Amino acid sequence: MEVEDFWIGREIDGTTWLMKGRGSFYALRERSSAYLLQSIGINSQSSAFVILPEESLPVADKPEIERYQLAIRYINKHGENCVHEEKCPLRKLNDQFEEATKKVSFLETCSIKNIIDWVRLEVMACLCGANEPSERLFSEDHIMYVIDNEQMFSTTPSNPITCTDWFEIEYDTTMKITLDLCNRLSNINKRDIKIFTTIPEGYIVKELWSIKELIESTVKFAKQFLKDKTARFAS
Repeated sequence: MEVEDFWIGREIDGTTWLMKGRGSFYALRERSSAYLLQSIGINSQSSAFVILPEESLPVADKPEIERYQLAIRYINKHGENCVHEEKCPLRKLNDQFEEATKKVSFLETCSIKNIIDWVRLEVMACLCGANEPSERLFSEDHIMYVIDNEQMFSTTPSNPITCTDWFEIEYDTTMKITLDLCNRLSNINKRDIKIFTTIPEGYIVKELWSIKELIESTVKFAKQFLKDKTARFAS
């Protein structure tokens, strides 16, 4: 089934997948980024590499499409008509967030699961040299997911990484979150990175630059940032 410019496929057990048709290189970036994010505790949308059969709908619709693509686990989006009505936590978020003076601290105490990943995803965009931050999606059961990670690893980490709006809104709390992210990234080793970037047998990626090397640069940057901040606080 085609949805806008994307396709949706369903397995016999009801599992639903979304395919954007962006090709193998974006597929690698999206999956590697999601794998990395999940490894440090950020609730990112899951995905799987797929090779489209010649007779599949996407290939039939667009014969020029690359057959090496990514299937993304479909999440039912939170709609306007919530079954929880007045008790809907998203409604509370919309009503109270703008009025909160300490917005990052407000998100830390919000009842919506993983909402603090909103701050984390923008810091990670800097740490992972993204063209633009990932997006966020709220599910029907009020869980926030980080989605659209395909712009990650466009270049080396942005410096300074304190240029996101969250630092202007609430510097100390955002810095605490950033240091925690850097600490988690520092624990990632070469074996982990190999797992993040592993391509299944038979799958071909038109890799324009090395995602593995950029992930290594992210880990290296995080270690140095953590070291510098720790030394500054100690002095």
